Amino acid sequence: MDLGRVAVRAAHWLMTFWPLFLLVSACDPLPALEGKQFFDQGKFTQAEPQFRRALEQSCDAQQRFTARVNLAATLRERNAVAEARELLVTAEDLPGMPAEMQIAYWNCMALIEEQSGNAAKADAAYSRAIAILTPATPARLAMQTWANFARQRMKQGRLQEAEDALQQPAWQHDRTFTYQLNLAELRRMQGRPREAEDTLRAMMKQGGPLPAQVRGAAANNLASLAAARGENSKAEALWREANLAWREAYGASHPTVAKGLNNLAAHYVARKRYDDAERLYREAIAMHTDPLMLNNLGTLLHQRGRLEEAEELYRRSLGLFDKPRREAIQPNGNLAVLLADAGRFDEARAHSQTLLRLLPLAVPADEPTVARYLERYEAMLRKRRDSVEAERIAVLAMRYRVRSALRTED
Repeated sequence: MDLGRVAVRAAHWLMTFWPLFLLVSACDPLPALEGKQFFDQGKFTQAEPQFRRALEQSCDAQQRFTARVNLAATLRERNAVAEARELLVTAEDLPGMPAEMQIAYWNCMALIEEQSGNAAKADAAYSRAIAILTPATPARLAMQTWANFARQRMKQGRLQEAEDALQQPAWQHDRTFTYQLNLAELRRMQGRPREAEDTLRAMMKQGGPLPAQVRGAAANNLASLAAARGENSKAEALWREANLAWREAYGASHPTVAKGLNNLAAHYVARKRYDDAERLYREAIAMHTDPLMLNNLGTLLHQRGRLEEAEELYRRSLGLFDKPRREAIQPNGNLAVLLADAGRFDEARAHSQTLLRLLPLAVPADEPTVARYLERYEAMLRKRRDSVEAERIAVLAMRYRVRSALRTED
């Protein structure tokens, strides 16, 4: 895993939906109150039944709409994105809801589509939310929308659009933790690591204790910056600090905690501490079966010559994708390389062809990795004396190499 991309993958705090909350006297407010409390603590398993109870009540239409959106947000956090989407697409009362509720609805829908790999639908949902924003929109809701939009644009490598999102007037009301985390990550991606670190350290020195999840995100991102400078001991200490803070915020077995362990494991791989890395990868996967973590452990075992185990992990990773996803590029490419090295050319070619079909989903950060996979595919084709296809793949690989080089120069 590229340590330069750790912060984007791990900062769960940056991908946020805060629950709507609306009290209506005709309803029992306790389920909604308890659901919100659990949600804010990252206890999504406990939040879900409370929001379901709130939705089942015979309440005012706005109260039921609020419960529906909150339940969808909770299901998304639990990775039940199909059910979350179904809850929202069946909300026929959306047009009659107040503007604030419509913004929250589209914001939540955008995150669901983004998590599902539906980039175009996520863009459309963000556009709907942003179009409804006005100067009268509550600052927290406006900032939430711009924060999620900025984070998505950073993930796509569309940094100027992310910069524009972080300059919106809504942020002027209160320079929140979310703003500072997003700004620091944007500065890192723009090649301005010192400004990124200064932003994070200034945030951590603010008066009053920081929420545990914020401390975790800040320490994680500082660790990424320290690792990039080669300050390995400092990076390791910061990742351990991040994991302690995330355990405090979310409990011992939360996906965010697992991602923190994954990040430290990737750091150990870079330092050739392979046994420590394998232990942490396995601990993370036991908490949360994530396709990228399975791929990362597979890559480590592949490098160490444990090919059967690596192949199984790559296949397990790919089995978790129910539709074409950008995140499937790496396990497909890695499996193709493994199979080619083993002389299983027909299988390797099939996975390379799948990789080619995934290329339209790639973002700029993927370009060096994509180029390497294409070059390996070209070598395999030449070995099989398929020179015509090999030349086509060589041109495609060079295109990605040039793009990557030009972005590096910029």
